[in-house]
Amino acid sequence: MAGEKEKIKKLQGDVSEKSREIWLAGLGVFSTVEEEGEKLFKRFVEKGKELEEKGETFEKRAKERVDSVTSYVGEKTDQLTKEVSKLSETVPTYFEDKLKSALSKFGASSQSQVKELNDKVDQLTEKVNELIKNLESKPKA
Repeated sequence: MAGEKEKIKKLQGDVSEKSREIWLAGLGVFSTVEEEGEKLFKRFVEKGKELEEKGETFEKRAKERVDSVTSYVGEKTDQLTKEVSKLSETVPTYFEDKLKSALSKFGASSQSQVKELNDKVDQLTEKVNELIKNLESKPKA
């Protein structure tokens, strides 16, 4: 019994640790996107300054390039957002499935099984109470 409790505590610790790692990975993804987007923006500003300093007037080409880059960055941001969204949807389900599997290996009951057993205990309690009342109401011989 004590060994099973230790296994369950270890499993809980492992699940907590993995959940924290996933959370941190998600934060890292968002941070990286923010940093890389900022770096890219700064790089574009520097390129623009260079063109301006050279006195070149590539207004049309620059606008096309900016539009192209803006579109590219937008597409990559959308892709990354979708991937992060998928990750946030699949990771909890994955760990939930792993946790259910591990709990079933340890013989832990599911919520529905516990509720079913509680209902049966309640029914039995009612029947026992009825029997006690019946026995108490019968005259003693």
